[in-house]
Amino acid sequence: MLVEKYEHILVFDFETTGLYPKSDHVIEIGAVLLKRDPILMQYRAEQELSVLIRQDRPLPEKIIEITHITDDMLLRDGIEEKDAFDQLKSMIRPNTLLVAYNIAFDYGFLKALYRRHVDPFYEIEEDLLDVMAIYRDRHPFPHRLDNVVLTYQIDHKNTHRAIDDVKATLKGLTAMIKERDTIDKYINVIGYNPKYPPAAPLNKLVRMVPQYGNRLEIEKLK
Repeated sequence: MLVEKYEHILVFDFETTGLYPKSDHVIEIGAVLLKRDPILMQYRAEQELSVLIRQDRPLPEKIIEITHITDDMLLRDGIEEKDAFDQLKSMIRPNTLLVAYNIAFDYGFLKALYRRHVDPFYEIEEDLLDVMAIYRDRHPFPHRLDNVVLTYQIDHKNTHRAIDDVKATLKGLTAMIKERDTIDKYINVIGYNPKYPPAAPLNKLVRMVPQYGNRLEIEKLK
């Protein structure tokens, strides 16, 4: 059980200017930090983060269309990237599990932030949980977060804004645990298309597992 392993769980999400951490940037961070209650043996929300980040160039039209975040919003409400990152970094406490939907995407941008603001050779060592991997093993294609919301009848809007996606991810994960608590099997397991093998694992703890027929078949892993 997760509650026996981790003092904290951090569910996070980034909205970005594009797909590539080396050339694109984070425009919004959403995160919810959960802390374990040692008496009740369950997690409770301890802290929430929702922040926009100013950019030095106009946003791509496609990103505005998807997120509804505009240049005016970033200019008016955004803060400097380092300030936003420092707030997120302060939420990653000792013995924290990092959780996201399609975490390989967000992980790349998180590592880029660490390498830009902490150490150019920084490696993330926290355990990871990809909620999409769990959903993919239990349900047929498609496997978008929108589908999780519909499948589990989650009473939360999924707007492609970071904090809304975080809360939808958290509610989806909670529903999957209630459905069948095999979540421990998915810690540090990331699926990939065999046609496009990964160049390297996300970190030294991660197992990259081939995804056949839209399924990881995680139950077969030892």
